[in-house]
Amino acid sequence: MINFIKGIFVGIFNIIPGLSGSALLIILNLYEKCIEAISNIFKKPKENLLFLIPIGLGIIIGTFIFSKIILFLINKYPTSTFIVFTGFLIGTLPHLFKEATKQGFKDSYLIPFIIAISLGIALLLFDTKDITYQIDYNLISLSKYFLIGVILSISTIIPGISSTILLSLFNLYGIYIYSLSSLNMFVLIPTAIGLILTTFLISKIINKLLKKYYGYTYFAIIGFTISTIPSLLNFQINLNMNFVISIILGIIAFIITNKTFKVIK
Repeated sequence: MINFIKGIFVGIFNIIPGLSGSALLIILNLYEKCIEAISNIFKKPKENLLFLIPIGLGIIIGTFIFSKIILFLINKYPTSTFIVFTGFLIGTLPHLFKEATKQGFKDSYLIPFIIAISLGIALLLFDTKDITYQIDYNLISLSKYFLIGVILSISTIIPGISSTILLSLFNLYGIYIYSLSSLNMFVLIPTAIGLILTTFLISKIINKLLKKYYGYTYFAIIGFTISTIPSLLNFQINLNMNFVISIILGIIAFIITNKTFKVIK
């Protein structure tokens, strides 16, 4: 039940622009366990499935339930919503740094950290402001919806990479959120297939990286996570009461995130 509840939080983080569900898995002390279970799913199927199913169900439920809420907030209160999301994101950083230095710190860890930030910020050079909700019902579009699953898998398995940013680069974020809120199976079924296949393949790679290059891997994760902050704050600032209230809500979001994860971990 505890892992199921944690999965719900991960599902929510997966659909919030700029946030990463996999980063939350790290904070909740589930990431390495999930990677190990997925990469060795055929070696101990019963044991691994009993561990993964509650988390997976929680992620699915959290994603579906909150997709309509996130869609409403982004459309109705974009500035306030993204400021609050930024508060949530910054609130996760202390826990990520703690995890990254669990085995000590080396100056060389800064290399993957800087590279990851640079790559993440480079993604912001692409225009991702236009959000399309148009769904095409043809066979060619199935490959596009399969790509949504691939992107979701990459962002889920590789912490710090936001699925929403990658989906926006391919103009797929609006389609994904709308399909979740409307339960459009023409989009969601190929998305699920792409997600499952890619997750299995990437988990094996990450599992090896964590075992051989633990610190380097985690500092790259933090770099990608920090690089998403400018994308969340990419809006015109109007100094009015709504902006002040948004800042206050963002600070509250930071405090809640930081304090809550200390308890539920």
